[in-house]
Amino acid sequence: MKFNDTVPIYVQIANDIKEKMISGQLKEGDKLLSVREYSSLYQVTPLTVQRAIMHMEAEGIIYTKKGVGSFIQEGSNQALQVSMVGRQVREFVRRMKHMGMTDDRIMQMVEEAIEDEKNYRS
Repeated sequence: MKFNDTVPIYVQIANDIKEKMISGQLKEGDKLLSVREYSSLYQVTPLTVQRAIMHMEAEGIIYTKKGVGSFIQEGSNQALQVSMVGRQVREFVRRMKHMGMTDDRIMQMVEEAIEDEKNYRS
């Protein structure tokens, strides 16, 4: 994973794990990899991974059982999908409006993109 210099690495790791949850690669109740495994996967220190896990725990997305591991909280995938995707949609609309686009033009472009995606998958 290539890290962005403007966002703390532990936040980027947490977001990557959250995206895996939203996409269904990780499901509610699943056990996460160990701190050591994530540290090797992301090529960061265990402390950075521990901060990412603590960050997600504070958000109520995962919970940790001492000596057993960290698990995905029931109900968190749907809540994550709403919050993370919603945040990206709002940011997209804000950027498009900043570029002078109207609501109608933004909607038209989104509809075209959805149609293009359908055709691509066919």
